[in-house]
Amino acid sequence: MNLRYPDFLGIGAQKAGTTWLHLNLKRHPGVWLPPVKELHYFNELYVRKHRRWMAPYRRKHGIRALCHHIDKVPREKWNYRLIGRLADIIEAEISDEWYGSIFAAAQKRQICGEVSPQYSLLPDQGIEHILRLSPGVKIVFSLRDPIERNWSQIRMISSHMPREPRADLMRIAELPDVVQRANYPAIIARWSKFIPQDRMLILFMEDILNQPRELMSQVCKFLGVDFKKEMFPRLDKPAYVGKQLEIPPEVYGLLKDQLHPVYLEMSKLYPENAGKWLQRHY
Repeated sequence: MNLRYPDFLGIGAQKAGTTWLHLNLKRHPGVWLPPVKELHYFNELYVRKHRRWMAPYRRKHGIRALCHHIDKVPREKWNYRLIGRLADIIEAEISDEWYGSIFAAAQKRQICGEVSPQYSLLPDQGIEHILRLSPGVKIVFSLRDPIERNWSQIRMISSHMPREPRADLMRIAELPDVVQRANYPAIIARWSKFIPQDRMLILFMEDILNQPRELMSQVCKFLGVDFKKEMFPRLDKPAYVGKQLEIPPEVYGLLKDQLHPVYLEMSKLYPENAGKWLQRHY
């Protein structure tokens, strides 16, 4: 089998529209994405604290996709190439060959890529590994108001707990994983050391909500594929909208203190969008 590696990666940010991006790009006939969102290959190699849950994640979501295909598609129409890829995602030992074999399922006329927010936290060695496999890879980074992003992740983490006492919310807000994911200046600076500006696209969640058609047209142009509105019938449908809960005052105060430097730096880099974030909170 000829191996193939991504033409583009969506690296996050988590809770900033990556599922919306993944679901809509899957509808484009000129774009191929893996049957399981977030393969987590590079962060399993380079982010030690992620390793314990990467393989179970792939197995769980791979089995779910496999069962969905077998249950919903008549047996005579089963896609055995898809079934084989899912089997590899579920069981095979990860390696560069494993990763390249998954994307080899893309047709020659298609570009291929992956949307995996965990990649935003990769160290330099992980980014260098990506570039060894995909020297010309393009990067899409979707951003959201940092306080809103962190609060969404805090709620997600706390939803797996039997209770949500205020002390637990404060503790979650201080977790390094939560804080680092909203440090957009550091993430952009780290990736920009390796990826030239013309191969990195920065998106803002406000545009996903307010002008999704224009934003997807921008994404398609960046990736080098055609944009036709009929390809994307659900652009105005947010993906996985969580229950809206007001931030407790003490959590909001903590996030404001933590993230003030992020707001200041981002307002310098992107005054039109991030400047509004700054005015909203400070």
